[in-house]
Amino acid sequence: MSYLPSSFDSDADDLDEMPFLDKMIYHCKQQPLVPLGTLATTGAVLLAVLNVKNGNKRKAQIWFRWRVALQGFTLIALVAGSYIYGTNKNERESHEEQLRKKAKMREQLWIQELERRDEETKLRRQKAELARQKAKEMEQETSKLQQELKDLEERLKK
Repeated sequence: MSYLPSSFDSDADDLDEMPFLDKMIYHCKQQPLVPLGTLATTGAVLLAVLNVKNGNKRKAQIWFRWRVALQGFTLIALVAGSYIYGTNKNERESHEEQLRKKAKMREQLWIQELERRDEETKLRRQKAELARQKAKEMEQETSKLQQELKDLEERLKK
C-alpha cells in the first residue's frame, strides 16, 4: 500500500518512526525501574573503583557485591517489564493490524479531501463560466448602447 501525504497526518507514536532520544524516553517511562537499576549499578561500580583506588579493599568488595545485587535487580526489572508490557507475536500482529487500519483511514481521508477539492474546483469553474457569460452579455449590451448612442448622435446632427 502506498503512502499518500495528507494534511491529516499527525506525529505518529509508532516506535519505528521515533528518533532515538524519544524512543529512549518512551521506554524509560514505560519501564522506569530499568534505568534506575542501571544508574544504581553504575554508581556502585564507581564507588567500588574509588575504594580500590584509595586502597580500601573491604569497602570495594562491599560495593562490588552491591553491584551484583543491583545488576540482578535490573535484570529482574527488565524481564518483568517485558513480561508485563509484552512484546509477544500476537501483540505485534495486532499493532501491525492497527497500522494497516490507520493507513487505510489516512487513505480514505486523503481521498475525501481530494474529492472535496475537486468539487470546489468544479464550483469555481462554474462560477467563472457564469461570470464570463455575464461579462459577454454586458459587453453586448454595452455595444448595443454605444450603437444606439451613435445613431442618436447622427440623428441630432441631421
